[in-house]
Amino acid sequence: MTNWLTLEETAQYLKMGKSTLYGFARKGKIPAHKVGRAWRFDPDELDDWLKSDKHSNQHHKKVEKRPKTG
Repeated sequence: MTNWLTLEETAQYLKMGKSTLYGFARKGKIPAHKVGRAWRFDPDELDDWLKSDKHSNQHHKKVEKRPKTG
């Protein structure tokens, strides 16, 4: 049986802000399940997500420099 985590519990588990986590869940960038109006998270899915490369682009976006003109 899965021990579902709330948004607050998941934010603590991942050591990230609740607003950031909520945004990730809304955009489908993190494994999340909507139950009514509440988000729920499976710790096993979160662990798999952390071990994958799926989250690596979330915080460290490569910024390309534009060449100077003129």
